[in-house]
Amino acid sequence: MKRRTAVLGLVALAAAGTLVALRFFRPALPPAPTQARLEALRAERDALQARFRGDVVSLREKSLANAPRGGLMIGLPTSLTASIVEQVVTGLFGETTLTLKNLKVHKEGAVRARMLIAKRVIGEYVLDVHIHQVQGLLRPGKPVLTFGPGRVDVTLPVRLAEGKGTADLRFKWDSKGAAANVVCGDADVTRAVTGGVVPEDYELKGSFLIRASADSITLTPRFPDLAVRILVDPSDQAWGVVDGVVKEQRAGCEIALNKVDIKEKLGAILGRGFNVKIPQKILKPVQMPAGVSQSLDVQGIQLALDVKPSGLLVANDRLWYGADLAVHSGHAARPPAAGSRSAGAAR
Repeated sequence: MKRRTAVLGLVALAAAGTLVALRFFRPALPPAPTQARLEALRAERDALQARFRGDVVSLREKSLANAPRGGLMIGLPTSLTASIVEQVVTGLFGETTLTLKNLKVHKEGAVRARMLIAKRVIGEYVLDVHIHQVQGLLRPGKPVLTFGPGRVDVTLPVRLAEGKGTADLRFKWDSKGAAANVVCGDADVTRAVTGGVVPEDYELKGSFLIRASADSITLTPRFPDLAVRILVDPSDQAWGVVDGVVKEQRAGCEIALNKVDIKEKLGAILGRGFNVKIPQKILKPVQMPAGVSQSLDVQGIQLALDVKPSGLLVANDRLWYGADLAVHSGHAARPPAAGSRSAGAAR
């Protein structure tokens, strides 16, 4: 036992001697770098950064050099954003049918003709068109997108491609004077007619404003209301009805009714068209996921992640989103209750 104690004492003494030697005989620290050395190191750092930017550009990531710096950087290709915007815009207008109902147009006037030595009113007419329903089909073209600071500008061609409608045409004729009453008399005729829609091209222009939040990139639409004018084109059947209305009257009345020129007046009142407004509120904000989970469970400890956006860059090739991350420890995670299944357990 005495021998073992002596050995342990020698070992302890040797260790203490080693510590003393390390403390008093360790090599001296190198001298602090001079100002010239610090400048050289900074120049080397800048050169490496420039080389890195050059390598990035050569890999076609031209916008990365100007991307917002942060602990987290996400680059979304503009091709992806363009595809999403195209589908959102064209999807809303794809094969959209505009429907107008219960439209009424009215036209009235007097007809003069020479009677003996002077012109006199030989009759008055009333032309009413009651359009029960008219429909027009909208077809969007391929949108043109332009990426700018904090926004995507959109130009969307829209064509009012085709349409149809049904209406009642009422023509009322009231002869004036004894002679006119004998020759023509009065008429009050109502007929059902059909028509089509005159094709027309329109252009919708607006923008999506791009904003970054903690867990997404939001595209907010800014578009004016789209004003569409539907022009009704009477069908051959409608013109045939007009001719029939005239031919159904007395033989002497045809001259007077030809002065009315029902076709010309019908075409004029329908040619003014009917306005339809498509409100911009049908376009809703688009959210694109770009973030991280807000919490993390590490060995039973809940860690909360605070994500603070550091900036957003809209470039021609990518949307760059930068954010700084901070971790805060929370309470210990509760163990699962007995008999409960974990989130990934098979059912």
